Amino acid sequence: MARLSGGDPSLLRRLNAIAVLRALYAAEELTLAELVKASEVSRPTVEEIAADLGGQGLVEEVPLSPDAPRPVGRPAKRYRFRPEAGHVAGLEVGPHQALCLVADLRGKVVGRARAELTPELDAPGRLATAHQVLGAAVAGHANLRVLGVGTTGVVSGGKVVHGDRLPGWTGLDLPAEFGGGCPVLAGNDTKLATLAEHWRGAAHGVDDVVYVRAGRTVSLGLLLGGKLHDGHNGAAGEIRALERTGGFLELVAATVLTVDPQLVVIGGGLSLTAPLRTELARLCLFPVRVETSMLGEDSVALGALRLALGRVERELFSVADVA
Repeated sequence: MARLSGGDPSLLRRLNAIAVLRALYAAEELTLAELVKASEVSRPTVEEIAADLGGQGLVEEVPLSPDAPRPVGRPAKRYRFRPEAGHVAGLEVGPHQALCLVADLRGKVVGRARAELTPELDAPGRLATAHQVLGAAVAGHANLRVLGVGTTGVVSGGKVVHGDRLPGWTGLDLPAEFGGGCPVLAGNDTKLATLAEHWRGAAHGVDDVVYVRAGRTVSLGLLLGGKLHDGHNGAAGEIRALERTGGFLELVAATVLTVDPQLVVIGGGLSLTAPLRTELARLCLFPVRVETSMLGEDSVALGALRLALGRVERELFSVADVA
């Protein structure tokens, strides 16, 4: 991705560019006067920056619609951020599916591909299918900026440092496997599903969340203060299979009592929301809302997409590379 500050002469110039770009990113389109007001940058500087951003393909001047009433005098200039200027992708490589979602730079999903997998499939076969799914999803969507990958196991620094659910999975270097065309970020599937719930699911707007992924195994995702909690080794929330439903309820109740979240979200397919509500009402000093995830099979890929989009947003709006 081109850095906006590559030719900027000063930090002030970069800060002004960020202000203009943020204002456009947050709106469908703005007139020049609206953009000046929203960015709090002078009119001549806004026009210069808009031209620079236009040269990078990130912003464009919006032509007057043929059907719009003709204004008296010179029509006001209008600008828009171009979300189609690039794309991000989120890929789940799990025990039962490889699923890839592709989105524009505002996070609108514009591409999708999926293939079924089995837990017994060897690593080369699983990776080959994942590459096919990735290729099918991104076909026709130019300029892939960042790829996010989510998978089972403890993921640290892009590597699966512990992954005993899938054959040959421990030690896998996901950025090395899927890199080459763009930066690759990787994370644990449950943690990324937690991120997806906060972005577009039941936990939207809630910053203290326990996410429970309950299926053949149980794993937890913790969102504390709006940030994912990984733990010292990246293994926070990773549990071995529980043999009874009571054990699941006790585990979640203990976590809730420890963390004191605003919300518990249940995903993964097991219908345990009602008994968990009963258990938490019995044990907790304060009421805790319990909701069922509505993201379905998309949750991990959506979280990986959010991870990738976060990288793009940091690059668009960062001043860290200015001397």
